[in-house]
Amino acid sequence: MIQKLLQYSFILFAFTLPLSRGAFNFFFALSLLFWVLDGNFRYKIETIKKRKILWIFLLIALLTMLSALFSHSYHEGFLAHGEKSIIRVVTTHYFLVPLIIVIMVTSIEKRTLELAISAFLIAIFISEVASYLVFFHLIDVDYLKSIHIIYKYSTVDNPSPFMQHVEYSVYLSIAILFMLQQVLVNKNIWIRLFVLLFFISATINLFINGGRTGQLIYILSMLTYALVYFRFSIKMAIPTIFAIVTVIGIAYNFSSTFHKRIHEAAMNIENMQEGNFSTSWGSRAASDIVTLNYLTSSPKRFFLGAGAGDAREEWLKYAKEHFSPNYYKAIKHLAHTHNQYLEYWMDGTIFSLILFLSYFILLVKLPVPKEYKPLLYAFAVAVAVAASTDVPLFRYQPAMLIMFLTGYFITLSCKKEEAP
Repeated sequence: MIQKLLQYSFILFAFTLPLSRGAFNFFFALSLLFWVLDGNFRYKIETIKKRKILWIFLLIALLTMLSALFSHSYHEGFLAHGEKSIIRVVTTHYFLVPLIIVIMVTSIEKRTLELAISAFLIAIFISEVASYLVFFHLIDVDYLKSIHIIYKYSTVDNPSPFMQHVEYSVYLSIAILFMLQQVLVNKNIWIRLFVLLFFISATINLFINGGRTGQLIYILSMLTYALVYFRFSIKMAIPTIFAIVTVIGIAYNFSSTFHKRIHEAAMNIENMQEGNFSTSWGSRAASDIVTLNYLTSSPKRFFLGAGAGDAREEWLKYAKEHFSPNYYKAIKHLAHTHNQYLEYWMDGTIFSLILFLSYFILLVKLPVPKEYKPLLYAFAVAVAVAASTDVPLFRYQPAMLIMFLTGYFITLSCKKEEAP
């Protein structure tokens, strides 16, 4: 009975993941409760021991916690400044979220796994419909915001219905990869046709939203998927690149939001060349430059970072003392480094960065079934790109998505090894 309840609550967790933070938190907690009540811990511990990739994010969390404990302050870091408790933030964002992988690998059945992915894609479809309703002025957005159904910053220019537009673009771009997988491997012609239409509408939706991170993920991960699927055939790479360029060209000419964002990016680059970093891309570039200079300025900083409790104060102080005012001006408002690799290094020592890099190595080496290899590699590229422009593993909703899908691939590889 407990096992069935666990399977059902996990499917509901997957379904609510793109729709409601409160709902997926509830079903995550419920799944964790049923996982504990299910017992059988000897088997679970043995399974966890065999999977090195399971330990990566828990070790990063441990290093970050130790870094926080040995910091001079608990309130001057990136993870928790002001009145926030850094212990609580590290516990909720870094320790608890990876437990979804543990639940999946030790207790989720293969049938449940596939149903969970289907539930997730259905939820993406619902969010996409809601996005189009916002975009075409077909609903009273202000009223739905007032009763907390539609995301408070959702607009016609950024019609992200249930989360911040950058996060939504990451969700969409990764979901599109799973749609492509269904189009190619599903044996039911009617399901394939429906998913193909869903794939096209989701791609359009991605480019009418303002999330450039998701758009970049889409381009690079789709190219990766095609290259792996066609076994790095140059003959097939050319039409793939042509198709992606065509999508970009159509989006540029027909999506005013995408058109505007492209021109903003060009202006950002021009401003950076003139020494002005007070733009979206400029602040990210300035952050990377300041952070790398800080981390390589001494052996202590190189190995130990800045301390999770002190990092932001140290970072801003270093920028003010060692860079011209335009750098400090560009980064002083930032809550984080906008780079997951550097953020882990600053907050959790060089070893956190090494652990994170090893995640990608262990991920692509997972022995998933052959037909899932293109999807696995494309997902790895998606995470790598997202981590280079933002901190998705600190942002709660993207972190939960990445852990959920990482757990999916690990569990898929486990089920393959267990198959007769």
